[in-house]
Amino acid sequence: MNIAIIGSGLTGSLAAISLAKAGCRIDLYERLSDEELINRERTYAITHSSRKILEKLGIWSELASLMVPFQYLNVLDYELNNYFQFLINDLKPSDKKYSTVGWIAEHRIIMAFILKFISNVDNINKIPTSVIPNTKNYDLIVAADGSSSNTKKKLKTPSFNFSYDQICITVKVLLRGVKSNEAFEILNSEGPFAVLPLGGDIFQIICSQSIAKGKYNMTLSKSLLLDYLSTILPSGIEPDTIIDEPNSFPINFVFNYSFYSGKYLYLGETAHKLHPVGGQGLNLCWRDVDCLTKLISIPFFKKNYSLIPITYSLSRLVDVLSISILTDSLVRYSRSNFNIFSLPRKCIFYILRKSSICRRFILNIMTNGL
Repeated sequence: MNIAIIGSGLTGSLAAISLAKAGCRIDLYERLSDEELINRERTYAITHSSRKILEKLGIWSELASLMVPFQYLNVLDYELNNYFQFLINDLKPSDKKYSTVGWIAEHRIIMAFILKFISNVDNINKIPTSVIPNTKNYDLIVAADGSSSNTKKKLKTPSFNFSYDQICITVKVLLRGVKSNEAFEILNSEGPFAVLPLGGDIFQIICSQSIAKGKYNMTLSKSLLLDYLSTILPSGIEPDTIIDEPNSFPINFVFNYSFYSGKYLYLGETAHKLHPVGGQGLNLCWRDVDCLTKLISIPFFKKNYSLIPITYSLSRLVDVLSISILTDSLVRYSRSNFNIFSLPRKCIFYILRKSSICRRFILNIMTNGL
């Protein structure tokens, strides 16, 4: 099959590798240089669903050495002053042997690795533009050009979308009083925030808060921002030094009503974009890639490739919709300060703290999807 992929970010590039290994001929269209693709300040939580996909492609063992594993995921609710932990024993038996709940990866590192890997894969032709001169040359066209996709705008594909009344602040900090193999997901009335290990005493803080407060905090000097971080970090954890420039970005929700339009398919953030709580975004995008590759590898669809777009769209619906609802619910749960929700919140935390069955169920959804 001849396939065009528009966008060579992490999702588009992985799709190129995966589909090329499935026997397809790939033209990978990208208007940005490799340097521009690499130089983005983002950090990802990588789950076992992504690990399985990368293993199938033969790039996991080398890529895993560039990531930071964590064995503890602490979930705290500041309003309840309560917490519970996801541990390795809460994983499925097949995932336990890796001795980690998940991995933390920096965008620069894994993007550079994947782009280098692409250069050694046959059947991938990189083209330095995002405009396809003749779409008739392709059996399928995959749009992976992000949530602001020009492809989607051109095709006038409808979607459900809104902006949260929050912004997200990210900053790398040297922390004291925390283990190098634990991560935190903290539910706070201002919005959820995460503390992710990057190796040694360095951690990435991803903090969502109201737009007004976020804009104010971005004007603070590094010393004053450190003072602020000391007030929101868990007890016993102290920020020592900010080691990069803080960044901020708006938080949007996007969900396409359909993941295809004619012979165009939408992958990753072109089809869906979530709140960063729970670190589900990239893993969900890569499961899109895996689903499409599985369909294309089926002999029936190789002969009837016109059925792939609608089959792909229906196949991804349950997983993407369920994770979208879960992450949005976590945000609304975190920010709810009505007394009527106090008892249900206490019950949820009590059950998850005491019941390993419930923790395993939730962690399995977070790590492997549906």
